[in-house]
Amino acid sequence: MKKLYIPLAILILAACKKDLKEPILQSPSSLTGFTVNSNTLVLSNANDSAIVAAFKWPSSNYGATVPVTYTILIDQPADTSGATAWSGAMKATIATDSLNKSWLGTDFNKLLNQLGLTPGVASPIVVRLLSAVNQSNGTASTVPTLSADIAMTVTPYKIVLIYPKLYVAGDFLNPNWTQKNQPGWILASVKSNGSYEGYVNFPNAGNAFKLCTQLDWNGTNYGWGGTATTISGAGSAGNCYFGQVAYTRVVADVNAGTITYTPTSWYITGDFNSWSTTATPLSFNPATNLWTASGLTMTAGTGYKFLSNSDWNNQYGSDGKGGLLFGNSSGNITVAKSGTFTATLDLSQGAGNYTSSLK
Repeated sequence: MKKLYIPLAILILAACKKDLKEPILQSPSSLTGFTVNSNTLVLSNANDSAIVAAFKWPSSNYGATVPVTYTILIDQPADTSGATAWSGAMKATIATDSLNKSWLGTDFNKLLNQLGLTPGVASPIVVRLLSAVNQSNGTASTVPTLSADIAMTVTPYKIVLIYPKLYVAGDFLNPNWTQKNQPGWILASVKSNGSYEGYVNFPNAGNAFKLCTQLDWNGTNYGWGGTATTISGAGSAGNCYFGQVAYTRVVADVNAGTITYTPTSWYITGDFNSWSTTATPLSFNPATNLWTASGLTMTAGTGYKFLSNSDWNNQYGSDGKGGLLFGNSSGNITVAKSGTFTATLDLSQGAGNYTSSLK
C-alpha cells in the first residue's frame, strides 16, 4: 500500500483559503423617527397616574447585530449649547435595545421640578435621544454617538421634593457614629445622579466620618477610598478624614468615587455696604446650624448676596424663583422694604433646600 505524504504547507494554505469576514460597524447618517405623544404638557394632580410623556424611536441600524444603548436627556434650552452643554440635564438610561420610554404625570412633574422649572409657568425644554454602541469588552466604541432632539413646552406644578440623601456619621457627633436625619448632617442629590452636596461643620481636626445611605449601618456606607479625595462603598473601607476645623461644603460623587471639601466662612454683601466682600461677616451658631448678621440697615429695591472666602464663584444669590442659586450666574436678592434687619443663611438641609431670610 502506498502512503501519501501531503506537505504541511499545503494543508495550512488550504485551511486559510476561507477568509473570516468580520462585521464592520457603520454609523447611520442620522437618528430619525424620535417622537413624543404630545409636545405640549400641562401637569396637575389630575394626570398624576396617567402616562403624559411617551417617547419612541426605531432601532438604529449599525450594519451588524450589536447591542445599542439609548439615553434620554431632558434640559432647558439655555443649557444645550456651549462648552458645558447638557451639563445640567436630567438623564434616563434606557434598557439595552429598548425603543421607548414613558413617564407618568407624577414622575415627569418631579423631574421638571428637579430641573428647576417654575411651577405654573409654561416653559420650553429640549429632550435629546442618544444612540451608542460599545465594543465587546465594554469600552467606548469609535462609532460616533447619534442624537435627535424634540422641543416641548411643559407646565409643571409645585411639589415638595425629597431628594436622595447621604447621612453623615462620625466621631464628632453626639452620640458619635450615629446617623441623623437632622440639619447639619445631610448631603442631598438634587439631580438624583449620584452626586451629593451639603455643608458639614467639622468641630475638630480629627473629623473621622462615613457617609451612609440609611439611618443605620445596614445600607451602603462610603468611607476612605485610598486618598483624601476618594471614597469607597466597600465594607472594608476605612473612615473618611478631613483634617481641618471648618464649616465645609462637601460634594461626594458615589459613581465617580470622589469627594471634595471647600472650607467656608460667610459674609453678606450688597448695596448697603457697597458690595464689600469682607465688611459684614455672618456668625455661625452650631446649635441652630444658622449663619446670621444683625443690625443691617437696607433700602427697599436694593440688592444683596451671600459670599464666602471673597470669591464671587462661591456665592448664593437669587435664582429668580424665590430660591437660592449657587455661583456667579445668580441674581441679586431684592430687599422688599426699608429697615434694619437680621439676615439668616441656612445651609444645613442639604443641596436643594438652602434658604435665607431678611427679618
